[in-house]
Amino acid sequence: MCHRWFAARGHTNISFTGIDVAPIAPTERPDRDMRWRFVQHDLRSLPWPLPDGHFDLVMVKDTSLAIPSKLQQPAMDEYLRLLRPGGVLEIWESDHQVRMLRPHAPHAEAAEEPSSSEEDSTEEESSSSSSAAEDGAASSTFPSTPLAASLGAYLMTANTPLSSPMNPYLVEYNTWLHRALGPRGLSPVPCTLVGPSLLQESDDLTDVRSRRLAIPLAEVRWEREGVGGVVTKDGKSYVRRREGSGRAKRLSEGQAAVRRTAMLTVVQFVQSLEPMLRETSGKSRDEWDLWMGRMVGDLMGGDGAGCGECLEVGAWWARKK
Repeated sequence: MCHRWFAARGHTNISFTGIDVAPIAPTERPDRDMRWRFVQHDLRSLPWPLPDGHFDLVMVKDTSLAIPSKLQQPAMDEYLRLLRPGGVLEIWESDHQVRMLRPHAPHAEAAEEPSSSEEDSTEEESSSSSSAAEDGAASSTFPSTPLAASLGAYLMTANTPLSSPMNPYLVEYNTWLHRALGPRGLSPVPCTLVGPSLLQESDDLTDVRSRRLAIPLAEVRWEREGVGGVVTKDGKSYVRRREGSGRAKRLSEGQAAVRRTAMLTVVQFVQSLEPMLRETSGKSRDEWDLWMGRMVGDLMGGDGAGCGECLEVGAWWARKK
C-alpha cells in the first residue's frame, strides 16, 4: 500500500525491508515493481540482523504481544540504531482490553489545548474520565477532529471520558485478558505506554507527536438520543442534551462500515486468544464455545455494544536528532 501510494506520486526510488518471525503468506507477495527485502527473524533475539543508520523510516505496527515488557527498552534501542539522523520512527498500536466511551461533546473538548503531561495507568480503567487519552506527546490532533467524526470515530484527548464496559461478556473478557497477559509480561493497554517510552528518549528523539482514536463498535445509544455531552462542574458530571430537534446523530454508510470493522476486529481478536482465555477462565471447550457463541450473538446480532464499547487505536511518531 505504501509503495503504491508513493509510486502514484512519482516516488519510485524507495526500497522496503520487512522483518517478522513468520514467512510472508503466499497471497501477500509484494508488487513486481517494488524493491523489497524480507528478513525472517524473531524480534526477541537481539540485535536484529539489519545495518546501523540505514533507514529513513522505521515503522512498528502491533508488536505489543510479540515483544514482552522486559524487551521493550532493548527494542527501542534497536529502532534508534536502525534510523539515520533525521529519520522518523512511527509506532501504531491498539489496546487489547475494551473500554466504554461515555457521552461527551468532542468539539467542546477539542477546543481546549491538552496538557503536555499525563498520568497513565496500565490497570483496567474504571474512572469517569481517561487520563490515558493523552500520552504526553505533543499533539496536532485537533484539526483532525472533523475527519475523525466523518469516519464515525472520536478523537481522544485528556478529556475524553472512558470507563469499564457495560457489556457483561466484555467485562469477563477484560478480566481473563489481564490474568492471561500479566504472567507473560505483556500489557493489555499498550497505548498508554508508547508515548512515555518515546518521551524518555529525549536525547535521541525530537518532535514527538501522537494521534489516538476511539472507534465505537456499533451505533451508540447516546448518539441516537442526541446527548450533548458530559459536562464537569464542581467536580461532578452530568449529561446535557442538545437543544433543538433533529440533532440526534445518525451514522452514514461509511461510518457504519468503519464501526462494523472495529467490531469484527475485536470479536476476531477474542477468538484468536482462545487458548489463553480458556485457560484463565477455567472453561472446558464446550463451555467456551457456548460462551463465545453468546458473546458474538450479543455483540454482532443485538445491541450489546450500544453503550459505547469501543476499539482504541493510536499512532505515535518522532524524528531522530
